Amino acid sequence: MPGRLAIFDDKSFKEDTLELIKNDMVQSLNIKYNIPPTLPIPALLNNGNYLYTHFGYLPSWAKDKSSMNINARSESIFEKITFRESYKFRRCIIPINGFYEWEVEDKEKIPYFVKDIKNEYLALAGIWDEWFDSELNMNIVTVALITCDANEKLGKIHHRMPVVLEKQDFATWLYGENLKDVNSLFQIYPSEKLDIYEVTDEVNKVLFDERKAIEKVEKKDLGQLSLF
Repeated sequence: MPGRLAIFDDKSFKEDTLELIKNDMVQSLNIKYNIPPTLPIPALLNNGNYLYTHFGYLPSWAKDKSSMNINARSESIFEKITFRESYKFRRCIIPINGFYEWEVEDKEKIPYFVKDIKNEYLALAGIWDEWFDSELNMNIVTVALITCDANEKLGKIHHRMPVVLEKQDFATWLYGENLKDVNSLFQIYPSEKLDIYEVTDEVNKVLFDERKAIEKVEKKDLGQLSLF
């Protein structure tokens, strides 16, 4: 997926993108520990604007929100009419502090938090478009995360993961015109760079949004998981 995000500190991201952010419209971050689709999330667009966007992509021609996608598959993004124009011309970076995935065990959904083992944030590759929201009577920026196959470590929980960008590739992702170079960034983030641990099942509640959501629960570690 992922379908839930945690975004509570973008200081390091702003430091790493100092030369790329032309207009910081986020300013002071709205701290959130459990963000579901449709809520605002920050993104750095390839026009230099760092702003809050709608978590859930809608192409400009979509009639209503039933067309919303939170993810776009890297393997087919350049083929699907829904995504291909944004992939060519409207790419973005979505900085998150981590995301959640669930292991299903005896019909029980066990949440895990996934974050970078060393860095303060994960820079996710995304696409964006502007869509007219008739309820708000204004254009809004909508975004989707781009996904790829999961690495071995995360794959014990879920078969997909977001495409994570390295700092040296930010400019290529945002401004690259050669799509072969852009395509080359669709790499699986290495297992050794991710920290994955079980968290409270209160995360299963969409309205639960406390720091406790990202705190490790001392029950089991990923090494105890089984594929069978």
